[in-house]
Amino acid sequence: MKNFTAVLFLFIMLIGSSCEEKGYPKPEGLIKQKEMVNILYDIHLGEALANRNRYAATDSTKIKSEDVYQAVLNKYGINDSIMSLSVIYYSARPKVYEKIYTQVVERLNLKIEAIKQKRDVTVQSPDKEE
Repeated sequence: MKNFTAVLFLFIMLIGSSCEEKGYPKPEGLIKQKEMVNILYDIHLGEALANRNRYAATDSTKIKSEDVYQAVLNKYGINDSIMSLSVIYYSARPKVYEKIYTQVVERLNLKIEAIKQKRDVTVQSPDKEE
């Protein structure tokens, strides 16, 4: 199965973008914006890990997109329908959704920078005294 999460979000975004901002009511159990940032961050981080190990891992150790998505939802105690309704709700409000994704991207960029810095420190060996 191709990138399940990307297809799911694309589908939900298309549905959500067809809704008018005032036309889609706030669903019961809506995920708060701050928690939505955390959930999306974890999903994208998990997706990156799954994609990185896609070819290196054996079939029994491969991480699937569906597994990452479900694991993140389980971590936050959220079911698929609440996630879908929340994504639709926020995608019907582009300014709010943009703020959410701006925070997700900022956190991912900070993670990338931290990894790069850690790698640079590890690669540089201390000078040996003679």
